[in-house]
Amino acid sequence: MTRIRKTSTELVDLLRNGDRLPTVEAVESHTIRFYPRHWLNRWDDQMPALPAVLQGGKLDGRGRLALTRGDLFSLGSKVRTAQDAVNFYVAVCSWGVGVKDRHVSRRIATLGEPDVGEKLLGGIRLAQDPNVPSEDAYRAFWTRTQYRLRGLGPAFFTKLLYFASRPTNARNPRHLFLDNKVATSIGWPNRTWWTPSEYGDYLELINNIMYAMPEAERSDCIEMRLFKP
Repeated sequence: MTRIRKTSTELVDLLRNGDRLPTVEAVESHTIRFYPRHWLNRWDDQMPALPAVLQGGKLDGRGRLALTRGDLFSLGSKVRTAQDAVNFYVAVCSWGVGVKDRHVSRRIATLGEPDVGEKLLGGIRLAQDPNVPSEDAYRAFWTRTQYRLRGLGPAFFTKLLYFASRPTNARNPRHLFLDNKVATSIGWPNRTWWTPSEYGDYLELINNIMYAMPEAERSDCIEMRLFKP
């Protein structure tokens, strides 16, 4: 069945009729656990140096590490080198895939690409630059003429954009992540490769919802509700 794109008015009604929106505190503390061994078991000599996120931290009783959105914002703000970018990529993807071993295989394949650290760094720097429009930062990972990498699609590179640019007290962060869970919630077509202009449409939609919902503390509070409806 073809999905019908929801308007901002329809989404406001749905959001107000559901559970309360998450607070900024709830967004920043949004925690996902992962198994470092799922990455370590697949790491080989064709990949960059082993990232720090897989070598430190206190494992729980099942061998998992935990990352929050706040942790990833902090990591993203500190990316300065290609190796920092690889560490950040692994951290964001670990948060994105959680405990699912098979999904790590898809994410780790990207790290075998030539100049992967430099390409990740190039896109992350654009995300960090407040003078670069969100659509342009998105386009950098979307097009082959810039920093596009095999196996890295919008569901994950929009997470890189989002976490690389920590929200300030402003209600509208520059980047938000867009994946099939969010797309389903807003009635977008069942696919996973949106154009830069569609990404711009998505951000405009969320910002329109923000203006209609003064109770929302920040626009990623709306994104989190759409991600976890």
